[in-house]
Amino acid sequence: MAKHRGWWDQPVTVMLGNSVAVLHVNNNLQAADILLHKWPVKRGAKQRAAREAVMEAMENAHDRMALAKAQKAFAEAAKEADILIE
Repeated sequence: MAKHRGWWDQPVTVMLGNSVAVLHVNNNLQAADILLHKWPVKRGAKQRAAREAVMEAMENAHDRMALAKAQKAFAEAAKEADILIE
């Protein structure tokens, strides 16, 4: 399972809950868990695109382009959901 973790070059920092939980998401497994189980708002197109990009990156954990795409898609979805900390 570790091969699916797919570490990102830079973490994406998000805030979940009532400003209590600040997370530095830096791999596919963390992102997938948040996207699938902890997403704080109604799911939309960017969240769906992020799920797809992260799942693809999990299948290709050594593909740097897939990892970068997953990181970017997750950050865009987090920004849309207003949970991104820049």
